[in-house]
Amino acid sequence: MPGVSGHVALITGGSRGIGRGISLRLARGGVKIVVNYYQNENAAQETLDQIRSLGVEGISIRADVSKKDEVKMMFENIQEKIGHVDILVNNAGEGQLKNQSTTIIDEEMWDRLYQVNMKGIFLCCAHALPMMVKKQWGRIINISSTAAITGGSSGSHYAATKGAIIPFSKSLAREYAPRGITVNVVAPGKIETDLFHATITPEDIPQLVTRIPVGRLGRPEDVAESVFFFASEEAGFVTGQVMVVAGGYA
Repeated sequence: MPGVSGHVALITGGSRGIGRGISLRLARGGVKIVVNYYQNENAAQETLDQIRSLGVEGISIRADVSKKDEVKMMFENIQEKIGHVDILVNNAGEGQLKNQSTTIIDEEMWDRLYQVNMKGIFLCCAHALPMMVKKQWGRIINISSTAAITGGSSGSHYAATKGAIIPFSKSLAREYAPRGITVNVVAPGKIETDLFHATITPEDIPQLVTRIPVGRLGRPEDVAESVFFFASEEAGFVTGQVMVVAGGYA
């Protein structure tokens, strides 16, 4: 089994959906888990309860990853309560529930997506990397989207912010590889979560599934397995890569 036991992982947006799946998969591997959330405290507590039921140490911390001061305080709290982060999963993200034409995307909407989807990753990496450098070991996994590759169907603002994650990660991977730190990207496709069901009617799902070669929607667990591999000791020679988890959709 790939080794991850004994490490401390921060999963941003880790309280539900894909983030919850990642949190639980890493917990089953023996990783101490920090569940970051922004709004849904109840969901974060539910995830934390499931983590602790596995016999694994875990905490939850509220923070808006787009805010420098909140990210700083989050990492200070993590160090005080559970230790240095050496696995960082940047999963927190925002998007519009329906496709937005470029002509109606306003500046506030554009800025918010950039602040969370890209700046949030930058801020979390900037705080985690010194901890990883000190240990000469670290894993960073950034969650993008197939929209970064195909343009997607959620608007140019979403595709652009998710697309920016890839070159950022590749650059970081080259910079920190000599220090025992890997940086990789997971790009999910159509994954069945609460947010997904808020964007589509039940009647439209069968038609969508016909466009996915494996014949089903993805599950949070599918994404979590890819993250688990990138986080493992055995993935130490894999960095700067993008793993598409889309059942052949993209």
